[in-house]
Amino acid sequence: MLSPTIVAFAALAGVLLLGIYKFLIYPAFLSPLSKIPAAHPTAPISPFWIYYIRWKNIENKTIHELHKAKGPILRTAPNELSVNCYTEGLKTIYSGGFHKTPFYHRRFINYGVDPMFAMSGAQHSARKRMLSHVYSKSYIFANPTAHATTRAMLYDRLLPIIQSSVDVGKPLEMAGILAGYSMDAFMTYQFGLRLGSNFLQNEKERNWYLHLFYARRPWLFWTTEVPRFTSFMQKLGIGLVPKWVDQATLDLEDWQIRICDKAERLLSENPNNIAVSEFPVVYAHERAQFKKQDGKDRPLNGQPYPRRLDLASDMYDHNAAAHETSGDTLTYLFYEMSKRPDLQKQLREELLALSPPLLYPPKSTADQVAMPDPKAVDQLTLLDAILQETLRLWVAVPGGQPRVTPSPSCTLAGYSNIPPGVRVQAQGFTIHKNPEIFPDPESWKPERWLYASPTQLSEMKRWFWAWGSGGSMCIGSNIATHSMKHCIASVYTNYASTLIEAPDMELAEGFTAGPRTKKMVLKFQHI
Repeated sequence: MLSPTIVAFAALAGVLLLGIYKFLIYPAFLSPLSKIPAAHPTAPISPFWIYYIRWKNIENKTIHELHKAKGPILRTAPNELSVNCYTEGLKTIYSGGFHKTPFYHRRFINYGVDPMFAMSGAQHSARKRMLSHVYSKSYIFANPTAHATTRAMLYDRLLPIIQSSVDVGKPLEMAGILAGYSMDAFMTYQFGLRLGSNFLQNEKERNWYLHLFYARRPWLFWTTEVPRFTSFMQKLGIGLVPKWVDQATLDLEDWQIRICDKAERLLSENPNNIAVSEFPVVYAHERAQFKKQDGKDRPLNGQPYPRRLDLASDMYDHNAAAHETSGDTLTYLFYEMSKRPDLQKQLREELLALSPPLLYPPKSTADQVAMPDPKAVDQLTLLDAILQETLRLWVAVPGGQPRVTPSPSCTLAGYSNIPPGVRVQAQGFTIHKNPEIFPDPESWKPERWLYASPTQLSEMKRWFWAWGSGGSMCIGSNIATHSMKHCIASVYTNYASTLIEAPDMELAEGFTAGPRTKKMVLKFQHI
């Protein structure tokens, strides 16, 4: 009979050997992922390297350089991949029904409720169908509230600020102004002119909101990537995330839900007597869709009205995305244009052909200002090329967009039998810099969209990923494009801009990102 000591030793040795096989031999040499180039020597057996570069906030550039050196697919951790290709890459993952990972729930949940952006599969599809109509291009172009609020944004808020700076000969810090414009332009479509934000004219509120929104960003690694470890450390009395971060989130959520509550009262108390410019288009549409879906028996669950938190979570997510992505895009576009006076003149010639052109000051009172057909603005070729190229080079969502591989297996970038449950992602920072698709990819060249051959243009459009792709493509792309094009058109119809100061315009790291310093000072001259 074997002694208890020998049995215990044999059991321990067996467990050790099993561990060596499971965590070292199999992932490094036998797994279907073992043939894929490793981003780091430790990547096949440990996630610590990928956690490190995410914690250091250098993932986008690091992965980009590794793709350039090692090809279209990388193994970044034992169960993680990064891809940089279209066929068996972007197309397969983002148009093939790969579900989102918990990353989205951890990062984008509001009020304890997932917004549409954090949802996946059938749940996401159902929510997107509820909202897609109000975000369609044809609906926006024909919507009277969109017309009224666009006019107000330009003639009552944005252009007077620029003209005032011209009158006194004082430059403007435009990064904050363009973020404010982007927030206002969307929120006034979302909630109407009275209830939507007024960050352009209320600089104090704008600075408060933007400070709280961006100050939390360095701490997102802990709650997004290692939530269990963060929670465990918290139980030990070691707070990896400062308490003020949670309070900042609560303050921003309170700000948003107060607006939702006001919109609810407006629609409940006086639904048939709301001025066109004050109608909360997006909120009212989702509210109506929820009521249609739920019928009359939806429980309140302690809330003052049905679906309060669902509505607030979606509204928060949509307008936060608006000010961040559109604001950063406009900042980079104005930065590039301000270095190119000749291109400004070419654009102005195109803009003056609008009927009527967006002239300021207007020849009539503000209430009577005629606006060009939004379809005509949308179809301006040089304007479109300038915006497309800015979205390409200075992509507003440069970070990885993770998905999980499906069962039973899939093929990516030529590697077959990739098992289910693997985190796989592409990143816009790399996708948009493929020199075979976008020659001289680090240069801002709007002309590439104007003079490409039909074949070249088709390839560029396939690889253009500013709005994502597939079922999870950005639902707000049309309203964002509408607001950005009207901003650019109204400013460069009337003014020339000159760059005064831009201390660090390098694209910051992160899932979403803009200039590192969020500062760009321009001087305007009325033409």
